[in-house]
Amino acid sequence: MQEKLQQAFDLCNKNKYEEALSLLEEITKNDPQNSEAWRALAQVHWYHQNEPDKAFDELIEALKCDPQNLWALILMGNLLTKEKKDIKTAKQYYDKVLKYHPNNAIAINNIGATYMECHDYESALPYMMKALAIDDSYANSYYGLALCYYKLNRIEDAFEICHKGALKSSDRPENPSVREELIKLYITVAKEYADKTNYLNVWKGIKDELEAVDYVNIRITDDRSLNVHAKLEYAPLHAAKEHVIRYNPEKDYVEHLFIHEMMHLKMSQQATIANRSKAVVSSERTRTAFKKRFLSFMKKRHSHIPLSELDKAIIGLADGLGLQLMNCPLDLFVENMIYTDYKIVRPIQMLSLFHMEQDNINAVKQAASNGFFPKEIVYANKVMNIVTSLHFKDLYGINLIGQYNPTKQEYKHAQDLYEEFKAYLNTYKAGDEYEMLEYFVQSFNMDELIEIIDEKQVTPGMKADLSMKSDLKDLEENALSIEDTEAANAQFAQNHQDGADPTETMMMSLYMLGAMEYFDTLTPQAIHRIALEIAMVGVTGIDPKKKYSIKSIPDKEFGGYQFLAYYYVSWARAIPHKLNALGLPFSKAYESALQMYNSKKNM
Repeated sequence: MQEKLQQAFDLCNKNKYEEALSLLEEITKNDPQNSEAWRALAQVHWYHQNEPDKAFDELIEALKCDPQNLWALILMGNLLTKEKKDIKTAKQYYDKVLKYHPNNAIAINNIGATYMECHDYESALPYMMKALAIDDSYANSYYGLALCYYKLNRIEDAFEICHKGALKSSDRPENPSVREELIKLYITVAKEYADKTNYLNVWKGIKDELEAVDYVNIRITDDRSLNVHAKLEYAPLHAAKEHVIRYNPEKDYVEHLFIHEMMHLKMSQQATIANRSKAVVSSERTRTAFKKRFLSFMKKRHSHIPLSELDKAIIGLADGLGLQLMNCPLDLFVENMIYTDYKIVRPIQMLSLFHMEQDNINAVKQAASNGFFPKEIVYANKVMNIVTSLHFKDLYGINLIGQYNPTKQEYKHAQDLYEEFKAYLNTYKAGDEYEMLEYFVQSFNMDELIEIIDEKQVTPGMKADLSMKSDLKDLEENALSIEDTEAANAQFAQNHQDGADPTETMMMSLYMLGAMEYFDTLTPQAIHRIALEIAMVGVTGIDPKKKYSIKSIPDKEFGGYQFLAYYYVSWARAIPHKLNALGLPFSKAYESALQMYNSKKNM
């Protein structure tokens, strides 16, 4: 009979319910004491034949045969809840599950899930809690409990459970997508938690705390010209009377950025007090070494760029590499400090780091595909981003490492660096971060490219910017290449067909005419520099509704359309052979502007 029962289960698994039904009816007729056969028969009648009354009678028979039949008890409770709306009686069956099967997390979780389906989240809570107490790796229970809290508007509790679930839960074959749903809920809850938290008071409190350490004022100022998220100018390294935190208000999660930079300041203060503060600086020696190693590659890869501009690009790349090598290990300590010391910041920290991870993943993929940077730098950037991702996984349980598509060597290198960080973290004392920085530099064989000196040796002429968020994503934005602008401009071109809007075309023509007349006052080299600088901004797309500025045209703020006009005209003059590759839909406006320009010149 057991063989026939298994045959019936197999038929159900193949969705052959009519055949299974006949077989189960035969079994219960010939073996009326078979509790599992009655339970399976009830399940088919209810779930697949929509006959809850028959199912109810069959469950009575199942429980007569075996009062402790786990799934019959749960099925009866579910049927009473959903079909007969008899919650009171259903609870009696659920209580028997707890009595007879107190250690079955899946069964107890399913009871909670039934209450949730009925929107009775309060009643579901104790079952979800009980299931987690039995098995603290069960993702379904984390998701269910967090969702209950969320529906009950207990946002802080929901975030805490999502956080624990992301860190502790594991995928299960019976529900392989539940962790993905848990992470989605995690992000939703974090956003609502962050929105209702007054982070202004948090970072003001930290600001007061830090100003009391060295009695130096901290000035926080917005700076839309920053390609990076934010940066710290530590007073002792800038021969300044105050510490300055600059941030780009157009970046996301600025509250986290404030606190991040203040943690950099806190670490710098502690290292200064311990007489262990250091800085990464650019010197003639490091720049010469950098050129020696990479000039040949850059000349070959970017033969269309004038040597004077290429030289600037190489210097910028050298400075950027130094900044990233410093920021990666220091940021590990900074984010760990925020996570440990400021629990209230965790929701926005998680969101901010998750957002940065997405940017980093895209930047690493672009850097690997477009061939702009030397392979050694691309490798170092990728490995350091994987290190950051390993830390994010440890803090918030979200594993994005696979999206970097690391090779075995890259992953092994990243793991080694991360293990070094954890070793320092266990015995951390102020200034250890600089020892770890030296370990990072040596691991990439870049000792000659990076100069790490004591804080007291830094002179005003040295470029030392300890908190600037410079990685290859930001260097991508500064790249003297137009490959990345194509994607940014493609979406714009879809919504702005060339010449389709006469008003827009005329407006662009007038802006272009102004650009042509302005460029008449400049040297070709200056126009080339402007073209490249605007392209740097164009990597991330130009919004006609926003304001823009560039260093090559000081004291001037552009509207979006005017900036696009200068973009197009500067490339038409300085790099005409690459103009079409930009994908800007303004050829008609340019033709009209050129006619007006030539007419005025011939008058």
